[in-house]
Amino acid sequence: MTRSEVVRTAYQLFNEKNFEAVLDLCDPDIELRDLLNKGGRAHGRAAVRQRFAERFSDATVRVTVTDLMEAGNTVIAVVCCQVYDSAGDRVGPSVVVTDHFRFLGDRIVQVDTTQFEELPEEVRTVLLAPSASSRDI
Repeated sequence: MTRSEVVRTAYQLFNEKNFEAVLDLCDPDIELRDLLNKGGRAHGRAAVRQRFAERFSDATVRVTVTDLMEAGNTVIAVVCCQVYDSAGDRVGPSVVVTDHFRFLGDRIVQVDTTQFEELPEEVRTVLLAPSASSRDI
């Protein structure tokens, strides 16, 4: 699989909320930049798994790849993201971001996301709300 194919596969699995399979494509020392925490990073599979659990237990993000460019050990993806709440209702407008995937061999070792515009407040609210599972504890 080419690196671009790995990235496309990762997005497909992400859209299916198959986060374990996404993590299988990543190096154990994966570093993920979290846009919702002002550039805060999750380091390692366990931290990324926790971030996914916190963000997406009550919300879904559908990602549509619009363009990919591969250069050396990096794949740059331009994607359109749409957030849906737990009822499946669309939240806010679609947001366009670029994701920069850095590879170590055939594994994703770093993902940095750049947004073109500020995340709408209603999107931030849904993704940062405590999940139902954490409220039940």
